[in-house]
Amino acid sequence: MSQLKAARPARFLTVLLALIATACSDLGGPPPGEAEQPGVLLLPRDQVGHYSADLVWTKDGTELLYVKGVMTNVSSTVVNAVNVSTHSVRQVYASPSITSLAHESSATRIYVGEFLTTVGFNDPNFQVSRVHLATGAVEVLATAFLGAHNDVLVSDDERFLVASRGLYDLQTGTRIELPAGVPIGFSPDRTKLLYFADQPTTSIQTATLISTADGSSNALHSTGNFYLAHRWEGNSPQLLKKDFEFAGGENYRIRLSEIDGVTGATRDIAEFIGPGLAVQANWSADGRTLAAWIEEGSRVERTDRTSLYVIRSGSAPTVVATVHGSIGPPVLSPSGNSVAYFYYHDDDRRSLYMKSGI
Repeated sequence: MSQLKAARPARFLTVLLALIATACSDLGGPPPGEAEQPGVLLLPRDQVGHYSADLVWTKDGTELLYVKGVMTNVSSTVVNAVNVSTHSVRQVYASPSITSLAHESSATRIYVGEFLTTVGFNDPNFQVSRVHLATGAVEVLATAFLGAHNDVLVSDDERFLVASRGLYDLQTGTRIELPAGVPIGFSPDRTKLLYFADQPTTSIQTATLISTADGSSNALHSTGNFYLAHRWEGNSPQLLKKDFEFAGGENYRIRLSEIDGVTGATRDIAEFIGPGLAVQANWSADGRTLAAWIEEGSRVERTDRTSLYVIRSGSAPTVVATVHGSIGPPVLSPSGNSVAYFYYHDDDRRSLYMKSGI
């Protein structure tokens, strides 16, 4: 499973809900009672900027890759790498308009989706390039027309690539047309693609497994909601599910569980009480550690906070960081011992934080 993914269906909704919750809690009075414990500041807001695609850890866990928007004479974007020990930054790749970022398991190469602004009206305007981190060499792998979703996903062995409704077999040079939707992850043996397909009459997408051999698909048991996170048991995706019910006052009871997409079997993970419904979560690469942001406390009493929980099988959930602002999804390092995330400021700029030793 690729640890880091391009933008996912749930991300916009959860970030929007978090922003609304933050705005609603700003009602005057004393500041929140608890001090923030955000972890280590890797990059302040002036170095990250206004636009950032998903974070990518290098395999050895020494660097984090991110996309930064740059305003010069023309708008442009760059892929930067920040060293998590020294906080030094190096530029990896630059392009007028990078829309997505992905990587294979060794993270020695990255895959960049970018909008092309200098092509003719009838020419493909979306391109996927492979960038070698050590040498800076760039290979153009595919061109297509910009669609509703332009996420890029690559299998760990780098054989299969998904971009703009195309499933590419880079070994055979073939392409399979996909329905409109968002690619989520490849199964461990790369024979299946977890895909959330758009539906014409609803905003809820349908979870499907698509064969990488011939493009045939099978509908999955679904969470009944937007994609949140997943891990694999063999070739069966375990889809993270969030349920909630009113718990009195300003609080809700939030239950996290997972459903086996193939068999429909369910497993409870954890339960929380808090005033907010927004949950952002990610599994570690080995599927053993879940990191999840949960809103807690009382907005009325100004004790509200958003807590980052780490959940491991057989252990109680543990709080490893807390913030009062809006945050991006937690992204676990290859070892599963560190987590990185973006912190959103009121001016829409982002800082980059890391919590280690979790």
